[in-house]
Amino acid sequence: MTDVVRVIRQSQGTEDSISLQQQREKTRALAENLDADLIDTVDLNNHSGFSLFRKDPGDERLDSHPEVQKMIEGLRAGQWDYLIAHDDTRIARDEFYSVIQYAALEGDCEFQFVSDVPNDRLTFRIQRIVETETKAKEIQKSKAAVEHRREQGYHHGSPPFGLKFDANGEYLVKDMDEWPTVERVFTLREEGLSYRDISDKVEIISKSGVGKIVRKNREMYLKRMDSDHSAVSTAE
Repeated sequence: MTDVVRVIRQSQGTEDSISLQQQREKTRALAENLDADLIDTVDLNNHSGFSLFRKDPGDERLDSHPEVQKMIEGLRAGQWDYLIAHDDTRIARDEFYSVIQYAALEGDCEFQFVSDVPNDRLTFRIQRIVETETKAKEIQKSKAAVEHRREQGYHHGSPPFGLKFDANGEYLVKDMDEWPTVERVFTLREEGLSYRDISDKVEIISKSGVGKIVRKNREMYLKRMDSDHSAVSTAE
């Protein structure tokens, strides 16, 4: 019988045909083929797979993830006989893979993969270069898209309560299901009610939600008001 740790991870922001469920099923089958007695799982869900080795990855770093740090400690301590994953890029998409590989070497833990993985150094380096370039292009495209929206005056981010994107996904318009609630919040504020009192009367809006309407996103709402609520106090 053997002890196994398996790594499950899907890339963020990319076309990734290897689903999380597929990875979970196939790595478990591989663990059973290895006659595993204990199967530990490091399930990272959607994570970029990049670390400090990739400068400015734009996502939470893999090497700072607590589950990954704990796994490396376990590898060094010889906690498992095998580390398994669907393929090597599930473990890491950059040179941080070598750090995990060295920890496994210290603890006499062997890597096993569901799919065939080239193990020569040249192929490994080429694969990492391609992964890094792909990520850099993703970040560049994302930044360009955000900048384009800002230049065009489009809203960036999720619409505030009571508003929604128009049919083209560009400008904010009233969400007629929620807009009456926004109007009521402003009316109650004009009557002198506190944020807490308004929240008590409008049960679907929290105290902080009232603050976002009459203070944080005030100008967005006033531009779309049929009546003038500009005198509404923003002080809590």
